[in-house]
Amino acid sequence: METQLRKASPEIRRRLSVNLKRLRRARGYTQQELANFCQFSKNYISNVEQGRLNITLASLETLARGLGCAEEELLRRDPRRGG
Repeated sequence: METQLRKASPEIRRRLSVNLKRLRRARGYTQQELANFCQFSKNYISNVEQGRLNITLASLETLARGLGCAEEELLRRDPRRGG
């Protein structure tokens, strides 16, 4: 059986990117500040916010800790978009 790399759907990557940017800005952090808190590069934060990366669960936990939120908040659907 051939191993296939699995990627997150565009929808969940979009939700993560929108929520990450919203929560980061609500806390008054720059991308660089959040990157420093999480020990990521600014480029990594930028790529996540642009929906370019399929991040790991460990990275999701690290971002949530850096923002002081639950992991679920980073993946939550926008109720204004109907789902």
